[in-house]
Amino acid sequence: MKKSIVIKDSERLVADLSKAYRVVAKHTTIPILTGFHLQFTGESLTITGSDTDNTIRITEEDNCSSSQPCAVVVPARIFLGIVRKLPAGEIQLKMGENEISLAAGKSTFELKTMKADEYPSFSLDDTGVCVELQAADLANGLRLEYACSVLSMRPTLQGIHIFSKEKAVTFVATDSHRLSSWTVQLDQELNLPKMILPATAAEEMVKLIEDKTDKVTIHCTENSLRLTCKNVTYASRLISGTYPETSRVIPTIFSTTFVANRDELVKVMERVSIVSKEGKANMCRLQVIPSVMPSLLISASQEGMGKVQEEVFISDLEGDIFEMKFSTKYLLEALRHMKAKEVMFQASGANAPIIIRPTGDEPGFALILPVRSA
Repeated sequence: MKKSIVIKDSERLVADLSKAYRVVAKHTTIPILTGFHLQFTGESLTITGSDTDNTIRITEEDNCSSSQPCAVVVPARIFLGIVRKLPAGEIQLKMGENEISLAAGKSTFELKTMKADEYPSFSLDDTGVCVELQAADLANGLRLEYACSVLSMRPTLQGIHIFSKEKAVTFVATDSHRLSSWTVQLDQELNLPKMILPATAAEEMVKLIEDKTDKVTIHCTENSLRLTCKNVTYASRLISGTYPETSRVIPTIFSTTFVANRDELVKVMERVSIVSKEGKANMCRLQVIPSVMPSLLISASQEGMGKVQEEVFISDLEGDIFEMKFSTKYLLEALRHMKAKEVMFQASGANAPIIIRPTGDEPGFALILPVRSA
């Protein structure tokens, strides 16, 4: 006998399925991982998607009505595609032993299913260290994924290093050519295990929380990090290994410092990148021009194409004049991650990295190595 289920709001179902689909395995030798695990209990629906390294579980209350508790695994891509195209409103589901039918309006689909008891079991219990953070603070830390390495030669650099010290949690990312750091202050001391969260997982977690204004919960163990935001849980396997000691590469003595408007710099760098990105190195030249009204000259050129030159007024100039080349892409990404109205540049001389810090109380910075001239 077939089990009958009514989905009350198809648009809510599409939103939940779309979130879970982000981690459904797309290329795998385990066919059942290409599906959604759907668990129906009264008026509750739990959707699970996973590729074994990442798991998303969403529990939606009051959006379904099932005649009896049941579970099934449906092919994720096709099931999501069908639900998206069905008329908005109510969907009637009928579940057989090896198939499920979907009906809405004058449309009816039937799909083959897989057995729910063959789907891997993913434990999402409350073990490990638990901490609550403001969603915005966590999102800012996880956005450092832009500075992670994309090369597999050093797997530990493909993730964000997360660790605690006294009443703070610090996020660090580097690809060995640049480094970004963000620190979140807490109300009490916390003893988190040191973790390396994959950049891909961090990017997906940001999508889940970037528009949230309240607190979210993370559970941390030696092998996994689990984020819970209302009715959504995202669990990621951590990268094993020891993260390199990065504090030693951060300069503490500076020969030049100045302050610039961040928004203006972003717009200037976007224009400069039109020319610089046409070259393999995608680099630009920064040169401090001292005067009554000091400025930062930013230029780039490509042989056979053209050149660009921009000038930005700066303030609080102290120390030596400097002229160095940097990756335009690295500068832009660092500036875009910051939110402050103004940023401070700190330089330690030729061929030394520069540090960009937001002014005010924004708790982060970016370090970028210069491009050495041939």
